[in-house]
Amino acid sequence: MGVAALTLMTGCVSGQYIVDDRVSESREINPVQGADGDYLGSFAVRRPYTDVTPMQLEQCLDAGIQQQQVNLTSGALRDPLGQSGGMAFNGMSGDGGGEVSGITGVTHYEGRDLAYRLEIQRLPEANYYYFDRLGEASGGQDNQFAPIGAWAEASPIQVTQGLEVVADRVQSCLERGATNQPGEDATGWQPQS
Repeated sequence: MGVAALTLMTGCVSGQYIVDDRVSESREINPVQGADGDYLGSFAVRRPYTDVTPMQLEQCLDAGIQQQQVNLTSGALRDPLGQSGGMAFNGMSGDGGGEVSGITGVTHYEGRDLAYRLEIQRLPEANYYYFDRLGEASGGQDNQFAPIGAWAEASPIQVTQGLEVVADRVQSCLERGATNQPGEDATGWQPQS
């Protein structure tokens, strides 16, 4: 009876901390291992290259990102999982001759307050948006964000969709800047004189 009970109990164990299949199948999402499960470590998207000035880039970042000081309670996060076949956009150090700009911000998406650090690397073939230091607002403490689980119940794909909205907002501003078109937002990019 002891073996049957153990088998039954093992079969009922929650799969809460098993990485969401869509996370493990994605080349854009990089999970990291924590003491109590796997978390979203970084997320990257690629968009068409935009030929804008550094000032236009800065204006688009200011207009498209809600900047905020973020304290991420990292806990015991370990090395990224599956580095060998991992992300397509790792190591955006700017060594490839492109411009790299970074900013820390928060976005509100589908009822969730998500914190991130965004680095944009502009290379001749594309703009790469690299989000890391990902967190979600925790328990009402100002500027405190907890790591986001990579398991299905934590809805990690919803988080990456929210980050794509941020990338698309900045990209849209950059595209207007590249074509010398004014933005709809007075705080955004302004046409060259």
